[in-house]
Amino acid sequence: MSEFHLLIDVGNTFLKWGLFRPSAAGGARENRLESGHALLEEIPALPAQFAKYPAPSGIVISNVAGTRVRAATIRVLEVWPDAPAPYWLIPQAEQCGVRNSYRNPAQLGSDRWAALIGARWLLGPRAAMVVVCGTATTIDFLSAEGVFKGGTIMPGVGLMLRSLHEGTAALPDQGGEFDEYPTQTVDAIASGCQHAQAGAIERMYAHEASHVRDLTCLISGGAARAVTPRLAIPFQYHENLVLEGLYRVSMSL
Repeated sequence: MSEFHLLIDVGNTFLKWGLFRPSAAGGARENRLESGHALLEEIPALPAQFAKYPAPSGIVISNVAGTRVRAATIRVLEVWPDAPAPYWLIPQAEQCGVRNSYRNPAQLGSDRWAALIGARWLLGPRAAMVVVCGTATTIDFLSAEGVFKGGTIMPGVGLMLRSLHEGTAALPDQGGEFDEYPTQTVDAIASGCQHAQAGAIERMYAHEASHVRDLTCLISGGAARAVTPRLAIPFQYHENLVLEGLYRVSMSL
């Protein structure tokens, strides 16, 4: 069995995975060996890709896509008969230096919990606003003491675009480009959705920064690159905070 960990982030649209070298020094980015992603409907094809690797020494998974996708993921792992049982991340009252203020800690999405753990590891004892832009956009607040204070969920850019198309008779379902002054409908839709995302992030940052010193905005997720150019606040971009948090969890097991 090889000395690397397999970390899997199962979201609402994609499964993202990475092989990471366990190390006390550095984080996921510094210790990543391989990584990839697949649409949820493509999960059954992953065994052919994973078969070229030896069995990992540890497996940590965040899944927010439900039991059907969980079962499909379990079947993928059968490519390694000698692999250890996976650790399915379930938010706890406290883990890896983060305390959970949810009324029922286990009801917090495991992806949000992992992103908070990743943010805590990257930033240390600093207050943070943790933004993950995916199918949904989540905005969560972490105190300098490591307390998850709470957060919000709203539709992501893609959901906003689709809802406009599906909820109206005439608005097209086509790709548009951001424009300060759009002069065609597809660009007006794309620009409006990106403005909406950026405006919500900026509003929540301004509110938190008004009474929290040295607030850091940390942004991640597949749609982050479409949103970050519209932001008028300081921020740090991280490619995948969820995998960063899963890496930190894997090191604590």
